[in-house]
Amino acid sequence: MSRLLISLIFTGLLAAHGVAPATAQDFVPGFEDIPIMSGLEVVPGSGHVFDSPAGRLVENHTRGNTTRGKVEAFYTETLPALGWQRTAPGKYGRENEFLTITTSGEDGDLTVTFRLAPSRP
Repeated sequence: MSRLLISLIFTGLLAAHGVAPATAQDFVPGFEDIPIMSGLEVVPGSGHVFDSPAGRLVENHTRGNTTRGKVEAFYTETLPALGWQRTAPGKYGRENEFLTITTSGEDGDLTVTFRLAPSRP
């Protein structure tokens, strides 16, 4: 999916919820189509990207004043429009990739970790 199309879909989803439009920096670094939820910011220096024969391995962290419930609701609603299928809470699959979104810390001071790995055959 092209970055422009992804941005248009994401902007439409946000507008439907009364949220300001997204810009290019509103995506998690290393993930061309995983939006950063409003209220989260990228943790500087937290990103890792590895290419392997089986596929990409990507990890990045965001942090913000939000709750686990809001994070789960946002990504459960947003990611299917971008081609991700929810397989379990915080787990999504697409083509040959598997995305895990986990949270740590307390509501109000939450760290959200995004991990991408190749799907297992």
